[in-house]
Amino acid sequence: MVDPAGIANWSVTHVDWSERKWHPKSYQAQDVTYELIRNITSITDSVHVTSDEKMEIQIRPCLWNGNQRPCYLFARKFLPETIDKLMLLYPNYTSSN
Repeated sequence: MVDPAGIANWSVTHVDWSERKWHPKSYQAQDVTYELIRNITSITDSVHVTSDEKMEIQIRPCLWNGNQRPCYLFARKFLPETIDKLMLLYPNYTSSN
């Protein structure tokens, strides 16, 4: 499969690798705050580090129809214990309206 637009190395899922471990950070209940979610959803540049020996850092703006937009639609590694806090912050995300 060929990706002429070059999006294959980019993701719509936020993952926090700041701990520099084998796995990304797992968010616990005490981590879940309005500020955390606001910070994740306000990221407008996608940072990619190549997996080759050069480990080149590539930064691209996240665009939709030519307009800069938040990069991430999803976030990974929220432990099951976080669900109550997430639902308190965003109770309408599961409504069927």
